[in-house]
Amino acid sequence: MNKLKKRLRASTIAGFTFASMFAASATLAAQAQNPADQPQPAAPAKAQDEVVITVTAYKQGALAVQKVPGSIAVLGQDRLEAMGVANFADFARSVAGLTFADYGPGDKRYIIRGINSAGEAQVATYYDNVPMSGMGGAATSFGGQQADLDLYDVQQIEVLRGPQGTLYGSNSQSGVIRFVTNKPKLDRYAASLLLDGSQTTDGGGNYAIKGMVNVPLVEDKLALRVVAYHDDFSGFIDNTLRNKDNYNYYRDSGVRIGLKGQLGDRTSMLLQYFYHSMDSGGQPQERNVSITDADTGLYYPAAGDRKNDLYSWEPRTDTTKILALTLEHQFDKADLTVATSYTDRNAVVTEDDHASFNFFHFLQGVGAFPDTLDIPDAGVSVAPQSTKLFNTEARISTHFDGPLNGVFGVYYSDREIDFATYLYASVAATGLPDYNGTIYSNRYFVDKTKDSALFGEATWKITPKLSFTGGVRVFKTDRDIYSHTVVPFFGLSDPSESTTKADADGTIYKANLSYNLTPNVLVFTQYAEGYRGGGTNASSSSDVPSGYGPDRTRNYEAGIKSRLFNGKLLANLTAYSIDLIDLQIEQRYGVGGVFSGVGNLSGTAARSQGAEFDITARPLQGMTLVVAAGYSDAKLTKDLPTLGDLALEGTPLLNVPKSSYSVSLDQRFTLGGRSVTVGGDVQHVGEVEYTSYDEYNVPTAAYTLVNLRATLNLDRYSLTLYADNAFDENAQVNIENTVNDPYNVLTNRPRTIGLRLNAHW
Repeated sequence: MNKLKKRLRASTIAGFTFASMFAASATLAAQAQNPADQPQPAAPAKAQDEVVITVTAYKQGALAVQKVPGSIAVLGQDRLEAMGVANFADFARSVAGLTFADYGPGDKRYIIRGINSAGEAQVATYYDNVPMSGMGGAATSFGGQQADLDLYDVQQIEVLRGPQGTLYGSNSQSGVIRFVTNKPKLDRYAASLLLDGSQTTDGGGNYAIKGMVNVPLVEDKLALRVVAYHDDFSGFIDNTLRNKDNYNYYRDSGVRIGLKGQLGDRTSMLLQYFYHSMDSGGQPQERNVSITDADTGLYYPAAGDRKNDLYSWEPRTDTTKILALTLEHQFDKADLTVATSYTDRNAVVTEDDHASFNFFHFLQGVGAFPDTLDIPDAGVSVAPQSTKLFNTEARISTHFDGPLNGVFGVYYSDREIDFATYLYASVAATGLPDYNGTIYSNRYFVDKTKDSALFGEATWKITPKLSFTGGVRVFKTDRDIYSHTVVPFFGLSDPSESTTKADADGTIYKANLSYNLTPNVLVFTQYAEGYRGGGTNASSSSDVPSGYGPDRTRNYEAGIKSRLFNGKLLANLTAYSIDLIDLQIEQRYGVGGVFSGVGNLSGTAARSQGAEFDITARPLQGMTLVVAAGYSDAKLTKDLPTLGDLALEGTPLLNVPKSSYSVSLDQRFTLGGRSVTVGGDVQHVGEVEYTSYDEYNVPTAAYTLVNLRATLNLDRYSLTLYADNAFDENAQVNIENTVNDPYNVLTNRPRTIGLRLNAHW
């Protein structure tokens, strides 16, 4: 019966995908062959349903996406609302070349073009002009734990693929994700409301309430825009050991305030405040197979689908506060922007260490651990973390009448990350840390990083069709890392303190050549560099080095962007090759390799080659088809036996699927005098071949998610009936399988059926 259901599901998915693409291509082909049968537009530049999408991430004002010689994906507000996007995971699978390692709410690592390794972030994330930072609390994922701010009332999401180091600096070595919020309107009152109620299979009820109000305080001079939201998602994972169902709930609340002032005819000010608070009952992890550790013989029985047997609870709290100020002034031939922000983020992460303590007991039994140690039955680690980031940037973008224009600026940031790790025994009756008992390990870290840079990009329009862009960034990073082992791991060493400096400086470059074959077809080729700074190893063991050095990427790409059939078809294709130099990568330390940290591999250690393909088609009145596909072949370029027996030349990088695609189809029509839209999307993520380079490697299976929706539009209101994950796919989003985490599968939310009301005034 299960095989039959899978075949029916696969047939439906394949049918939806094929039919969508076939209908679009057939209709467009027919229109091309029989132009006389088609209505001829008065202005051939724009189709009736076409919306000219612009991008602001290049810091030169609003540029039409199809005119920019680079690989970009932009999701506008209408599409985000139609998809019901509330956070990163809701849209990421719809962007070619973008994937992510998902460890639960507030704990994701973004991946573009298959570039993924331990250490600092490799994708820069911005909310408007505000840079975000990972928390650094995980020993091997300083760039993980990205904040999941709510995406209500967002104007658009811009994804720049490939290194953006000259404009965005450190951590943009594989791309940039920029969330552009709606700004206050000076000339109108406006408001919106979202009410959402749903039910999750194997879970419970969910609800969300969100709203926005825009108020001009002084006509054409000063306006206020306030956004508030609350989401409450039920859990869907059961803890069989603790007899607790649906424990991995997720709740968030927040507010976003914007105050915009027109200080003069050419000068404006935007003051913003973001507040986001999240708490979760735990990660969405299951153990649905039994496993016996090959080295130790320790046995861990299966708990079942969407079930686990965690000994200790793993709650998480996370609060982010942001204050930002942007000043803009328009000169006759240039625009000046000064943006400054301060981010204060605090989180407390709790992790079950029962399996680790089982391993310690095993080591003790074979004489590899002192038999005098009193090791509790189970342990739990608690890690309070905070990030404080001050950032400022001043830039000028020119718009001269001549052939040469560009953007030039100066950048400075000052970041401090404080985090601590405490290891306690776990109380048998409750699964909570024994705060009144012995502390078995306690380390404290302070990571202070100051970045400064001068940057610029200039475009020379050589002929009306041929353009060249050159970019450069000169940067300097000063990093001080303080580590204090207050309580050594089980008292096996002495308390200690250390201070490490990890300074770096350098220059990176960009070169882009583009040519317009026709007014609607653009080809380009590009060389670009990216870098990321070194970082801190947050570990409870002094065997792990305190820090690691910077690494770089060198990117070569070529692409074509086309606008065909009077704008009814947009088709873009980019192919690339990226070298990873002095790569930051996970390494193992301590007895049995039980502790993880980050080190560097000198030279060109890995290479990613692949392509991205995007099309948007409007073959029929009211129909929109969006296809996005990505392929990344990211591999090690030499044998690295110190990382594990499987770390050989040609082995894929960890946690990177080779392929992914999404197909979205929406049809708008009139029914009973009312506008109705029906549609859905298919999102496919390919197999991940390697999750580690040793005997603990477990590939993750490919998975496909199907989302369906139907919307009734009532003037200022819309009512949407939706089914997310309609076929109830239990996906292997990520797998953790080590001595410390035996076969934990991070999975997705089950089928969720709901009703959503959107109102705009």
